[in-house]
Amino acid sequence: MDQVGQPQGWRRPWIVPLALALATSGWLLAVEGSQGLARDEAQYFRAGERYWGWFEALADAVRSGKPRQAFSRAVVDSYWSDNHEHPPLMKTLYGLSWRLFHRCDCVGAKQGLHPIAVHGKHRTLPLFSRESTAFRFPAILLAGLGVALVYGFARRFVGPWAAAGAAVLSVAQPHYFFHAQISCFDAPIAVMALLVGWAYWKSLRSPRWGILCGVFYGFALATKHNAWLIPCFLVVHYLWMRRGDFTWEPSKGSQTLPRWCAAGEGARESARGGQGGLSVPKAGGLPTRFRLRPPRIPLAFVSMASLGPVVLFALWPWLWHAPVARAREWVNRHAQHEHYNFEYLGQNWNLPPPPAQAGRWLLRATFPFVSTGLTVPVTTLALAATGALVLARRRRKKGPEDEPAIVNLEPPEQGARASWLRPGADVDLAPGMFLAVQILGPLGTLALPSTPIFGGVKHFLTAMPFLAMLAGVGLAWVTRQAATLVRPTRLRQALPAALAGLLCLPAVAETQRSHPDGLGHYNLLAGGFAGGASLGMNRQFWGYSVLPLLPWIKAHRPPSNRVYWHDVLHDAVMMYVRDGRLPVGIGDVGVGESVVAQSDLGIVILEKHFAVYEYLHWEAYQTTRPAQVYAHEGVPFVVAYQRGAPPPRQEPLPP
Repeated sequence: MDQVGQPQGWRRPWIVPLALALATSGWLLAVEGSQGLARDEAQYFRAGERYWGWFEALADAVRSGKPRQAFSRAVVDSYWSDNHEHPPLMKTLYGLSWRLFHRCDCVGAKQGLHPIAVHGKHRTLPLFSRESTAFRFPAILLAGLGVALVYGFARRFVGPWAAAGAAVLSVAQPHYFFHAQISCFDAPIAVMALLVGWAYWKSLRSPRWGILCGVFYGFALATKHNAWLIPCFLVVHYLWMRRGDFTWEPSKGSQTLPRWCAAGEGARESARGGQGGLSVPKAGGLPTRFRLRPPRIPLAFVSMASLGPVVLFALWPWLWHAPVARAREWVNRHAQHEHYNFEYLGQNWNLPPPPAQAGRWLLRATFPFVSTGLTVPVTTLALAATGALVLARRRRKKGPEDEPAIVNLEPPEQGARASWLRPGADVDLAPGMFLAVQILGPLGTLALPSTPIFGGVKHFLTAMPFLAMLAGVGLAWVTRQAATLVRPTRLRQALPAALAGLLCLPAVAETQRSHPDGLGHYNLLAGGFAGGASLGMNRQFWGYSVLPLLPWIKAHRPPSNRVYWHDVLHDAVMMYVRDGRLPVGIGDVGVGESVVAQSDLGIVILEKHFAVYEYLHWEAYQTTRPAQVYAHEGVPFVVAYQRGAPPPRQEPLPP
């Protein structure tokens, strides 16, 4: 495989993941300034700053000798009730990062723009000139950690160059890249799912990691509710890995098993000389009752069920005074979630199809699979498909001529016996099934008819790091096959690095080209941005794409100061002001159809279900001609209208 010609630096296993993490975070920091503020992100800015306000209140209470006052229900709720439908971990980190690293100009004209009281100039380590960047910093660092984890995890299966390729491909996905640089939860929960999966994998041979698995699962629960599904996927893998342990046992009073029960896995016990208490029964001795005995529950699952909720409770002050009632409220909020508007194959989906329309039910179920096939770079998909075939054909090495397709760094231990502390000690860890459930599980969940209609790849983003690991297996196989065609030693030594770079380059270039409109990106199979639009695929959401129009809006601000911002929340407008991208006092007439006529300048975020807002501007402004358009590769994302005579014709603004 790509074991040939490994540099000496590979012997220090921390160097490569650290370099990958720093490179990823540096890439994201270099481009995030051109990424507009997402609607949900603006709410998390506000909530994160308020959460920080509670820590300030706690410090004040300690200084006054009344620390218990900060833990009262009234004080806790006054800060932590904001955006309590989502867990607090990332929002708390966003608020902490803002407090530590923004370049403060919070006093003066901007002093009243904050959700908490500002009593003076903050003393900070001013790393970032824009406050929004300071908020985004933890998400960017976590994305770097995710890339390092992909490398470390992939090294369990493949060599270093293929693992490095998998790590690069995990971030070089336009939709993932979009989410990795903003202060939301979708990329962070993907990293947390990877972290929990890594800990679970290690726990199969190490009890220490079984305990850590519960702690990490608590972090995942405190990040986003996607964490509820993580144990389900791990249970499927565990039962498959230990499928040989399933046995049928007679209940009390029964003497034997029926032939059809004992003829399967139970019969293997009789081949071992009767060990385990099972034997093929004699004719005529049928029991009246029998039971299935599954494998023992491993430490990792016990830890997740016990430590996970404890960590969540400790990190979420909103739960402290009514843990059961509020946890129930949180669960019900997402279990009974409303449906979103979302365009898929030319149709706007916002309600489940009627039961009689079976075809529409099936069409909806294809969304996560078709969207993955049309958004992930084609080279990554091809390598992942190759990796899937390699793992499907995987077998244990039987001789020198039968080299395994992947590097098995964790073979079953000779003479080891499994226990609940080390449940994978005596068996192959089944990496193929592990990756399969981690990829297909999130996609399949979104395909279920009972799942609320959500928008975008972001709702199954937890599958993408594992898809990249699968692509790493494919890259390792391609490298191994190519090595058989190369004879010169130096070329063979350079081949793994060259192939890894060559096969990652298209995905990196595609990701960079898609910025800052990763949500509207579609791959070569779809025909790029224009092809995705022609297919009627979703173009965007969250109102982030207004950023390129801000200089024009600032220059054409109407004398009345009456601006309609459409899907750009007021919180986002205020953050643009705090970042210095809009003037203090910029107008905002509000939201909804009724206020369009009250404005003199308005924007429309182009989504299928927003078409009525463009008509409302035509009617109110008495023109169908936009004053300005923002487009990416010829596909319009935002149009601006201005009351009165239209300005001279202008070319669409580039990204």
